[in-house]
Amino acid sequence: MPTAETSQNRLRRKIKIAIIITIAGLLLNGVSAIPLISELKILLSKPDALPQFLRDWWIYVNKGVNETTRYYPFMRYGFDWLAFAHLLIAIAFIGPLKDPINNEWVVRWGMIASALSVVMAFGWERFRGIPLWWSCIDAAIAIVAFIVLWLCSKWINELKIAVT
Repeated sequence: MPTAETSQNRLRRKIKIAIIITIAGLLLNGVSAIPLISELKILLSKPDALPQFLRDWWIYVNKGVNETTRYYPFMRYGFDWLAFAHLLIAIAFIGPLKDPINNEWVVRWGMIASALSVVMAFGWERFRGIPLWWSCIDAAIAIVAFIVLWLCSKWINELKIAVT
């Protein structure tokens, strides 16, 4: 039979893994906004490897990014801020990584942000001409993030009980 200390350590390990997954996802998502032109070149270097709908979309995005960069380079500054925002959000999760019980609010805030991301994907993306299939990808990422954080919140609640 596991001891109370073993149970607490197991919960802390699960919480730590969930938070590290969250931080890594935020960092990868944010950093990918900066080298967009290079990423598009790589994606389009083998166009026959992509399904037609993806190829059409990436060609369209590539044209938009290149024309914007050529005529209005300052608009790409928004991508820098997007990356920066992801970095700041990732930093917020260091609190629950170090002390999950006292920083549980960050996990709950992340769950709210994830839920609102689904609303954003299916709401505002419609007004920006983003294809529905892309909105589904954005929403799926947010749903996975919500599940990871929900599990983390559940484990934090279990840890609170185990510690008392």
